[in-house]
Amino acid sequence: MAGHHEEGKPLLSAHVQSAAATDGGEEKKKLKKELTVLYGVGFLISDIIGSGIFLSPNGVIAQAGSYGLALVIWIVSGLMATGGALCYSELGTFVKKSGSEYAYIGEAYSFKKKNRYVATLGECMAFTYMWMFFVVGTPMSMAIDALLAAEYVVKPFYLNCDAPVVIVKLMAIVAVAIPAMLNAYSVKLTLQLSTFITFVKFIATAFIVALGVYHLATGCDTTFNDDFFKGSNYSPSGLSLGFYAALWSYDGWNALNFMAEEAKDVKTLPRAICIGMPIIIFCYALINLSFFAVLSVGELNRATAVALPFAYKTIGPTGEVIFSLLVTLSTFGAISAGILSDARVKFVAARDGLLPSFLCGVHNKFRTPLPAIVLSSIFIILMIIPSNLNQLVNSYSLAVWIFYGLVFAGLLIMRVTHKDVKRPFKVFIPLPMLMVLVAIFLVFVPVIGEPVDAAIAVGLILPAIPVYFIFVFKHKWRPKIFSRINASSTRFLNKLFNSSLSRYSESDF
Repeated sequence: MAGHHEEGKPLLSAHVQSAAATDGGEEKKKLKKELTVLYGVGFLISDIIGSGIFLSPNGVIAQAGSYGLALVIWIVSGLMATGGALCYSELGTFVKKSGSEYAYIGEAYSFKKKNRYVATLGECMAFTYMWMFFVVGTPMSMAIDALLAAEYVVKPFYLNCDAPVVIVKLMAIVAVAIPAMLNAYSVKLTLQLSTFITFVKFIATAFIVALGVYHLATGCDTTFNDDFFKGSNYSPSGLSLGFYAALWSYDGWNALNFMAEEAKDVKTLPRAICIGMPIIIFCYALINLSFFAVLSVGELNRATAVALPFAYKTIGPTGEVIFSLLVTLSTFGAISAGILSDARVKFVAARDGLLPSFLCGVHNKFRTPLPAIVLSSIFIILMIIPSNLNQLVNSYSLAVWIFYGLVFAGLLIMRVTHKDVKRPFKVFIPLPMLMVLVAIFLVFVPVIGEPVDAAIAVGLILPAIPVYFIFVFKHKWRPKIFSRINASSTRFLNKLFNSSLSRYSESDF
């Protein structure tokens, strides 16, 4: 697509235009359609069930105040994620471009480009999403995983007190540096680690459920004797923050739409969602019931690394060591995979002219995108240094739900502006309406309870607007000094990283 935009126009314009009809020769340039329902279900489950389940129970119970309300929040959050995924699947069946939010926002708010300034609105909003993805979304998500890994590593050494913040953050930085170095050294090793970690992740979650069931079956003391809803907190701000914590564990519900072009059938996405999401909700309910059976509300409140006291009470000190290792490996795998994907998005964007040129550099020996890996790692570390886990979860959730809300509203808009486009799958119209209301609730209500976290998220997103108008909207507005800085910094950084700039060639495939 990069080679077919009009002279003088930014590349972003080409990326948000509707998919054009192609001839038989162009068919060979399309992505291969290999995503089946079975593969979709497997991908959805493996992508969603991850390190979040080892963190979120603490955040949910802290806001809910009781087992019963916490379980309700987990189930309702799963239903929210399912509703959002179904709305996305409608978009995926007629906006036949990969890219998910980026493609949907650009398409929905450009209004077929009848008006130049309205078209610019769509492009600007799509660029703002891309900015959020680069600067806020992925770095915050990986920072959360790094801090979680650090908690599980250091907590066994501080059983009776909180670990020093400095120690936790230094360990979190190490948890970023090791996967980053692995990414820089070898793509093959990184992918092999991800495959192994997926297996470890499922072992850990299955182990928790098995221990919880055994604890109940053998008649051990259980906290289920308590009133299940005793101490519930029904305040709107508390509920919204509880949903943030639970929805963090469901993050990835929209992942299938990034593969929309690769679906074998137009109904593959909704079918995979309708099968996969109930399985995930059921698994999360079982895992939480296992925690509830062993740990009191107070113990869950105090334990950021919730699997460690659970393991200690079920199988003793050895269990803490086992779970510390399993969860740390799981989070390392998530960080490694996140750096791998984020660095490559930056790499391609730089090659297409949307980011500084040095980011499309390839290391001359290892043939990996080293400059992009380094920048991704720096962004993650910058998120780790000033923040704590709950602050990151809240800021990340608010940032992403702003754009989820725009997508749901965009679906309603395109029911009018694209009413003649054939939709193989359509959701019942009240569903996107409900999801817009959910997004409004999750964006505005938490501001009351955590205004600083909201300010951080908005403050990091807003600079995208001037950046768009200076660097993307019109090249002639761009000061020439920026081009000179880009060229000189690229030469310097190529030497520093021992890299060479990559150029796209279809003959590579």
